[in-house]
Amino acid sequence: MNSQDLICIGRLGGLDSEGFFHLMVKPDYREMLPELREVFLIFSSHRVFYVNVSSIKEADKKLWIKFKEDGIKEERNKHKEALVALAPDDLEEESSELDAYLGWKIYYQDRLLGTLVSYFHNNAQYVLEIDTGSGAELLVPYVDHYLAELQPETERIVLQNLDPLLEDAGLKLED
Repeated sequence: MNSQDLICIGRLGGLDSEGFFHLMVKPDYREMLPELREVFLIFSSHRVFYVNVSSIKEADKKLWIKFKEDGIKEERNKHKEALVALAPDDLEEESSELDAYLGWKIYYQDRLLGTLVSYFHNNAQYVLEIDTGSGAELLVPYVDHYLAELQPETERIVLQNLDPLLEDAGLKLED
């Protein structure tokens, strides 16, 4: 595995007096922090540490992380930046949620847009692959900005704010 195969979930900041590093994590990954046991610390393109998480705490509205291994403080001081990353396999749980939506109908502005046929992770977020039925495929990031509602009872995903994506894809909603 190369460091570019890893998925960056945040950055490592300074150290407090108790041995905790400030953890600035992307909002999409905050939910998974309580179960986090191992992470990769990327100090430069050639310096990657695989470390075990000792504990995570929240204080003064900031997240803090402590590791079981020694030497991280010294390595952190040598580099301007340290990224916190996970292997793609560590995000497997999250993808199983999307597996349940395969085949669901996609709606936008009360109109059937297509069917969810697949999805992938682009190292930032999941992206839905929607078959529009017209031979065109629409890619929509699976983020709150585009996701309006999940309707399990009717197996529908309702999207919002799609006008720019539709225009870029050369698609147009017809009455």
